[in-house]
Amino acid sequence: MLITLVSASLLGLLLVYLSIGVTNARGRKNSGDCDEDTLQNAIRAHGNFTEYAPMALILIGLLEYTGANVYLTIGISAAFVVGRFMHGLTFGKFEGANPFRYWGTVLTFLSILVAAIAGLVEAYFML
Repeated sequence: MLITLVSASLLGLLLVYLSIGVTNARGRKNSGDCDEDTLQNAIRAHGNFTEYAPMALILIGLLEYTGANVYLTIGISAAFVVGRFMHGLTFGKFEGANPFRYWGTVLTFLSILVAAIAGLVEAYFML
């Protein structure tokens, strides 16, 4: 369960960072130092993270638990963690198109998709 532990630990650090961002933006908004867009971006970056991280970690943990190919599991985990960092750390930081957010989303979706398919393959061969 080392892959899941490392992934969850790195994602936990990102969650704390994004949570602090929301707290700080709310405090600055109350003091008049923060506009509504900045607060909403912080809230959405945090919310978006919490929408995807649990499912990915469940899939990664189950793949690891069932003995799926370790390199595939590491690849899925690495892609997801990198994708979430790319997305979360740059949310609302660019005017116009944000390539980090875009590719972070792509990595997030691909890693969950590959993990889900790998899980179904693992389950099929366990029958």
